[in-house]
Amino acid sequence: MNIHVFGDRGELKDAVLLMFRSEDRPWNEADRELARLFGADPEHGFSGKAGRTRLWSGAGGSCLFVGLGKADELDLDGFRAAVGTAVRAAANQEISSLAVASEHLDRLELGEELTLECVVAVRLAGYRFVAFKSDPGEADCPASLTVWSGEADMQAKVVRALAVADGVGLARDLVNTPANVATPEYLAGIARDLAAEFSFGVQVFGPEEIAGMGMGSFASVFRGSDTPARFIVLDSAPGSGATPLVFVGKGVTFDTGGISLKPSAKMHEMKGDMAGAAAILGLFKALGQSGGSPRRVVGLLPCTENVPGSRATKPGDVVTAMNGKTIEILNTDAEGRLILADALAYSARFKPEILVDLATLTGACLVALGTKVAAIFATTAELDQRIRESGSRVGERYWPMPLWAEYGVPLKSEVADLKNIATREGGAIYAAMFLKNFVPEGVDWAHLDIAGPAWTDENASVFRPGGTGFGVRTLWELVDAYAGQDGETAF
Repeated sequence: MNIHVFGDRGELKDAVLLMFRSEDRPWNEADRELARLFGADPEHGFSGKAGRTRLWSGAGGSCLFVGLGKADELDLDGFRAAVGTAVRAAANQEISSLAVASEHLDRLELGEELTLECVVAVRLAGYRFVAFKSDPGEADCPASLTVWSGEADMQAKVVRALAVADGVGLARDLVNTPANVATPEYLAGIARDLAAEFSFGVQVFGPEEIAGMGMGSFASVFRGSDTPARFIVLDSAPGSGATPLVFVGKGVTFDTGGISLKPSAKMHEMKGDMAGAAAILGLFKALGQSGGSPRRVVGLLPCTENVPGSRATKPGDVVTAMNGKTIEILNTDAEGRLILADALAYSARFKPEILVDLATLTGACLVALGTKVAAIFATTAELDQRIRESGSRVGERYWPMPLWAEYGVPLKSEVADLKNIATREGGAIYAAMFLKNFVPEGVDWAHLDIAGPAWTDENASVFRPGGTGFGVRTLWELVDAYAGQDGETAF
């Protein structure tokens, strides 16, 4: 979908104006006049109930009214859902061009820069993944959105908003791409392309180099696969001495469980077990496309398949991680923490200001919190608050979980320093406690278990079935927060 910005009513003559209304508030006079300017009569019978739409046409043009529901129950999530409803309704009405007026959105009083949130939501609601369809069919969304605004800097703001949306789109594409295509080397190719386009630094290490650096925990996961693993390092400011924000993303491009084989039901969804790595690649796309990062950002992406084979790690094997700790692997399907462990240890060379990992790590987290929210485990209250506030602004929610010392006791092994699993109960917490053993001393760290919201089966709001791109927008906002703009959006 193409996005344009104009300040002249004459540029909108062929577009359908998008207008939102709450069901329990009357139209204000300014919105009445705006609707009449486009040939609509707002006084006749549109309820404003959530999910309802009505198309009005007249001599002056056309309006698409969209309901927001009750005003006192409306929030940004409800607004995004209404934008998704608008995009689908426009497609059903075969509307090729939509327009939205910034002044109208400002009158909704849902926060600053609602026009930009609308731009992102429209782009995401129109997302389609058709790369592997021989006949992708017609696009099921309008071809363009025109932003009608008198703000002098609106064009520049929209460019940044679209950069974020395109970063989420890349993450969705990567999660949706089948594992025989989206291999570790494929992800490395994406990283190289981003580095070449936006002058990022990039290093890509292969299996022998990974093992040679002492990453025995990571190496234990890729031993069974004929598809070579990759450890990808991206740097937004190569050569800089600035203290970076370091983000680590789990990149298991397909997870069978290894020798501890998973059940076959829904195993095909395990192509999305690299959603953490995809989110970081999406962030770098957004940073590059927007013109650069206000802070140095480093991304660490350990990428591999986890499959059984003649050389695969066996339950009971002991390996040594990069920081020297030994690990008894009791379950090879608890592999994400093994590759993250070495990536977290590797981060010490950057002396990070903060260290955040994202991973579709545990089914236990999905059981505990469902599909709408991710878990956050943080070593400091400040980092916990920053991440949760960053996520809440953009519809990515996190629920705090404990890192209490007593949860570390069941991870002690009789034959090594650590076991990679403990009891079934509290599984997401034990996974986080395991990772904590590999965080460099004195570094503020947060682990984000995104197993639930990284994937959806729903076709609603701004989502289509498949990868959601969860985490990209949180990281974007977090970078901005650490650039000294706390409390403001990254637009």
